Amino acid sequence: MKYEVACMAVKDVAASKKFYQELLGLKIDTDWGVNVSFKGCAFALQEGFAQIIGVPEESVTTRAHNMELVFEADDFDGFVAKLECYPNVELVKGGVVEQPWGQRSIHFYDLDGHVIEVGEKMLHVIERFMASGMTAADVAQRCDIPLADIEKYLKGEF
Repeated sequence: MKYEVACMAVKDVAASKKFYQELLGLKIDTDWGVNVSFKGCAFALQEGFAQIIGVPEESVTTRAHNMELVFEADDFDGFVAKLECYPNVELVKGGVVEQPWGQRSIHFYDLDGHVIEVGEKMLHVIERFMASGMTAADVAQRCDIPLADIEKYLKGEF
């Protein structure tokens, strides 16, 4: 058995496809009209999801808050500035937060109420802490990441 993709129910696949392409810069892998998958992220959108799996339409809920799609941005501050240009996007927590491990992130809803998280790359978090004078061991403790993994990040192995 092989894992393929997480498929998310959407009301309007064309609008959702545009949202993910424009805001998050995702590239289309396959586009079969009511089903669209994106390159490099094992994630797809499906219009008419309830009918396909055989459940009542009203049982496909929005804002369940029990999962999220997580992305990391090379230019986190640039992404936040871009997000601010989308006035109809509703933020989950009200803005950028710094997680206990030091990574900055922002949470918002897509067009169908799915939670999206965009965070800064962990390598950038590590580099930011190292630039402040912390040692790799200090960063490991601060981020609650094994020192061996910090070293892998710094060597480009993650």
